[in-house]
Amino acid sequence: MIHDGEYGRAISSLEHEVRDEMKTAAERVECCRWLAECNLRLEEHQECGNWYLEAVRIILSGQADPRSKAKQALPLCDRALEAYGKGGDSADVLVAARVKQYLAGLLK
Repeated sequence: MIHDGEYGRAISSLEHEVRDEMKTAAERVECCRWLAECNLRLEEHQECGNWYLEAVRIILSGQADPRSKAKQALPLCDRALEAYGKGGDSADVLVAARVKQYLAGLLK
């Protein structure tokens, strides 16, 4: 669907997948990444950022050590900030910036 440009249908399917608690955290994070990409292609920048932050939330709720989680989540947080910069509101930018600050602190 995604490769055929059917982003709306892909989003619907991926939203169902990301809510499936039987999926692993890694699978759900990957769904969030694809959801973000689909929304980016549709120029829905705020929704794109929301999905990147959802991926960060899933990563942070995992069992890995904090430093590993931060290394995995920080690039996604950066992408959320980039998306919000193109079409989010100031509250979204502030939340993403605070999450990024938190993640950077875990890497110290």
